[in-house]
Amino acid sequence: MKSFIVFSAGIISMLVFVFGCSNETPKLVPLKDKTTEIVRDTGGNKVSFNRSIDILFVVDDSASMSDHQANLALNVKKFTQGIVGNQILDYHIGVVTSNMDNPPATAKPGYGWKGELNGVTKFISRSTAMGSEVLEANLQPGTEGSGIEQFFGPVVAALSPPMLSGANAGFYRPDAYLAVIFLTDSDDQSTFTASDFYKFLLSLKNGDPTKIISYGVNIPSTDQKCGRSSEPLPVKLEAFYALAKTQTLGLCDLDYGIKLAELGADLVRRVGRVLYLSRPAARDTIAVTYGSQLVPMDERTGWSFDPTRNAILFGEDLDLKPEPPGTKIEVYFQTAEFQR
Repeated sequence: MKSFIVFSAGIISMLVFVFGCSNETPKLVPLKDKTTEIVRDTGGNKVSFNRSIDILFVVDDSASMSDHQANLALNVKKFTQGIVGNQILDYHIGVVTSNMDNPPATAKPGYGWKGELNGVTKFISRSTAMGSEVLEANLQPGTEGSGIEQFFGPVVAALSPPMLSGANAGFYRPDAYLAVIFLTDSDDQSTFTASDFYKFLLSLKNGDPTKIISYGVNIPSTDQKCGRSSEPLPVKLEAFYALAKTQTLGLCDLDYGIKLAELGADLVRRVGRVLYLSRPAARDTIAVTYGSQLVPMDERTGWSFDPTRNAILFGEDLDLKPEPPGTKIEVYFQTAEFQR
């Protein structure tokens, strides 16, 4: 079901805003056109809200990563809790390994290498049965991958032909946000520079940096206590982090699970909280629905209206009951404009 915004020019009360003593006071009045216009959300310029996000974990599967993989899998539910609990987000979550050489002799069924998504089920979505359990398994590809860890290369391969239309078909959506999450105790050893990799990601989103979100879960070069098993310092990764304004956390942080949950919450805040309206709205006429539910006007559990941005803001504790797959937020309002 496509989301849509209905613009109706019914009679609304004139609101007068006083700005000093000017004789020409701006007035908010209804549009005089009595026709009804329907603008469908086709991903164009009419409505800028997009609730879709593709999340790609890049997991180091070399010999030094056994404990770290287990720790990530143990805490991944804390990461996905906020994402799965947010009814607005339409997510795909997949995993690639750092192995660009050869598959291990004892590779698990569905093992991903050279950019192929890891797992028998290549990625999870809101409709995936036992999705959290599938993701937990996908995040543990084993530790027999190449000792020459690559992180930029697998992402490029995963999001380019032939993987894009082959083994990874359906994961990547051009109009969705893209989140990349690195998990390693090493550095990137691919042929890509940090700058070239960042440019590749931007090219996927028509140069829009707001559509690229990245997180680094690694051992910072300044950390002298967390064992890195003689792995190289993350020079290239940290160069990318600076370019992409990446949020990071340490593999050995004691509050690892809490911080991982915060990353999931950050994704929700950045992707699923703001719906920009394409026409000026009369505040008192706004109604927001989700399927059969009327979403309350509540800053915490529902929505609020920001007239400065002409946008609907969804609360951090948005409380929505499950609806059938494909159900979308719909906003109804009467348009108004400032006239002198």
